[in-house]
Amino acid sequence: MKNLVFLALVASGCTTTTSVCGDGFLDPGEQCDDGNNVSGDGCSAVCTLETGAPAITANWKITNLAKQTLNCPSGFDTAALYSQEIDTNFNDVGSPVIDLFNCTNFTGVSGPLKATTYYSWISIANTNNSAQYASSTSAFVDLTNTDKSYNADILTDGGYFQLQWALQKNGVGTTCAAQSQVAGVESISTDTANSNNFASDIFPCADHLGITSGFSAGTYTVSVDALNSSNAAVSQAVNLTNKTIQAPNKVTDLGTVTIPLD
Repeated sequence: MKNLVFLALVASGCTTTTSVCGDGFLDPGEQCDDGNNVSGDGCSAVCTLETGAPAITANWKITNLAKQTLNCPSGFDTAALYSQEIDTNFNDVGSPVIDLFNCTNFTGVSGPLKATTYYSWISIANTNNSAQYASSTSAFVDLTNTDKSYNADILTDGGYFQLQWALQKNGVGTTCAAQSQVAGVESISTDTANSNNFASDIFPCADHLGITSGFSAGTYTVSVDALNSSNAAVSQAVNLTNKTIQAPNKVTDLGTVTIPLD
C-alpha cells in the first residue's frame, strides 16, 4: 500500500479540519496533494493521481557487511520511498514526495511523478513514518523520459564516508578540467583498531563528490590523494584522522579535502 504525502505532513503531525486541495496536506477524500493546483505533475488540479506519469520502482534490502540478507528490524515495519525533485543545478524543488510500503515486501512502485529529475532514498521506519531506523544513501533518478528502478541497501552494522575535494597546484586552487594528469581521486580508509581492515575507493575527479563503500562501525584514518589514468598518485596524500563510522547505515561527511598536486 502506498500513500502520496509530503514531509511537512509527516514532520508536523498536523491535520486540517477542511479538505483544501493544493495545501500540501493529504486530507480525507484526496489521493494526493503536492502543494499546488496544477495538472500534469503526477497529482492533478483536483488532487487525484494522474495515470501515464512516470514512476520509480524501489527495491530495498536489509543486510550486513557479510552480505547476509536480514529481516526488517523489530518495530520498523515500513519502507518510505522519498522522491525529492531537483532543478538543473541540483537544488531541491519543494518537499519530497513520500510513498509508504510494507518493509517485508522489499519492493514497491511509487505513485505517478512529474517527468523530471529526483534524488531518491529509502528510510526504514515505524508504521506512520514518525521514527526511522536508518536511511539509505540517496541516488540521482532521471524520470524525464521513462520509469526507473532504484536499489537501496541498509547496512545494520556499518556505514559510509562522504567527501568532496578541491585541487591545489603551487598553492593556488585549480580544477580537474585544468589538470589533464588528474583522472581520479582515491580515498583509503584504515580501521585504527585493525590495520588489516582497510579499503580503497576511487572516484572520477570531475564528480567532485563521492561516497565510499560500506565499512564496519569504528574509527578510521582516511587518506585522500589524486590519481592519473593509470591509478598512480600525482599528489601528496592528505590524512584525516579519527573519523568515525556509525551504524546502521550512517553517512559521515568528511567535508571538502584540499589535495595538493605534485
